[in-house]
Amino acid sequence: MKRSELFFGAILVPLDFIALLIAGALAYYLRTSGPIQELRPATFELDLPLTEYIQLVAVVAAVIIIIFAVQGLYTLQVTRKALDEFTKIFSGISIGIMLVVLYIFLSAELFQSRFILLAAYGFAIIMVSFGRYFVKRMQQVLLRRGMGVHRVVLAGNGKFATQLTELFKRRPDLGYKVVGDIETITWSALEDVYRRQGIDEVIQTNPNMTETDNVVVLDFCEQYKVDYKYIPNTFEAHSVNVRFRQVGPIPLLELQRTPLEGWGRIAKRTTDIIGAALGITFLSPVFLVTTLLIKRESPGPVFYRQIRIGKNMKPFEIFKFRSMYLEYCVGARYGGKAAEKKYEELRQRMNERKDGPLFKMKDDPRITKVGRAIRRLRIDELPQLFNVLVGDMSLFGPRPHLPEEVQKYDKHHRKLFTLKPGMSGMAQVAGNAGLPFKEEARLDIAYIENWSLWLDIVLLLKTLRIVFTDKNAV
Repeated sequence: MKRSELFFGAILVPLDFIALLIAGALAYYLRTSGPIQELRPATFELDLPLTEYIQLVAVVAAVIIIIFAVQGLYTLQVTRKALDEFTKIFSGISIGIMLVVLYIFLSAELFQSRFILLAAYGFAIIMVSFGRYFVKRMQQVLLRRGMGVHRVVLAGNGKFATQLTELFKRRPDLGYKVVGDIETITWSALEDVYRRQGIDEVIQTNPNMTETDNVVVLDFCEQYKVDYKYIPNTFEAHSVNVRFRQVGPIPLLELQRTPLEGWGRIAKRTTDIIGAALGITFLSPVFLVTTLLIKRESPGPVFYRQIRIGKNMKPFEIFKFRSMYLEYCVGARYGGKAAEKKYEELRQRMNERKDGPLFKMKDDPRITKVGRAIRRLRIDELPQLFNVLVGDMSLFGPRPHLPEEVQKYDKHHRKLFTLKPGMSGMAQVAGNAGLPFKEEARLDIAYIENWSLWLDIVLLLKTLRIVFTDKNAV
């Protein structure tokens, strides 16, 4: 652990606390002074003077700091993702404010100023976010100057080593510098780099490295107290969730397919129902306009229904706005054999997705002008909210695939059917149609194994962000 990481990690606690105090003080000042006081004079300051109010704010701030700690906002690491950090700040402060509201409701002893509560809430999010942004900028400046950078050895070579090398060169703000790239693993090679430049971390970049080479790397890291990281192979990715259980005197390790069990499943289904209902309600004007545009441009049904493979490999009918000319829509109720012939013709010519079984084609001649627009804006996928409402899909999950695609999956890809497919998910926000199939499958499996409501919130924010910026939609 670098000293700079310890410093920046430690300084965040008092910085957040001070930011929360300032937010509370600003809210109190705005309510008791200036035009707001003139329009609606406040009397609660007589019952709760500024000194007592600040003491109260300090207590609430301490509670929020504890919530931040539970959320992992004080973990010591080189850099943090800005969006992940902001969502945790938002949720942590929201929880703290809700606790205050609950206390006020139950005790009826504190002031009753809704303005102060709302203003403090807004100011707290802004002040804490700004303080952390300032610290992050300072840290990035130091990292670009080589201060606090982790010296990394890539052991094993291969494509992952190349990708990491390029990434660390392109993004010095990530805080990593490659000081060695060792293909043939030997103790002397590792020790030579350690003596010449020093090593903070070894990243094993070959998922298929032999056990002998792995032992050499592990022993070296243990002796020289160097951090060890590795890229797992496909099969290791299946054993992320391990739970220890004991049956009588016998210890057992249970491999869980997903944490989405019990109350987690109830929570996810509840959020799906609420989210789909709200989405259909608020987006009804979009549904109406899209319906009129589709009907105006080409004859045929507004919605396109297609068989996809869902949870436990059960087929279901997915709903989308029709974006193709009717004669090109695949399916017995649409273009029939002629549409299937055109589909196979394009599939044979297609050379954009040779990495896996998925068929995606840019500049597809079957798509209408309206269809191209609604695909680019992801409007064509909005009817899937009805699939979510009836329980065939979820708001977030693995991508739903066609039966002919699923037939070409490898056996380890069957884990993709552990959960309901989602309207959006890890693969969609990471690259959509431009993502290689193997990477897409890996991300979806990672979602299955690491699901949480918090992860769904992050995916929601990322999905909203890419709606107007993603260039891979087809």
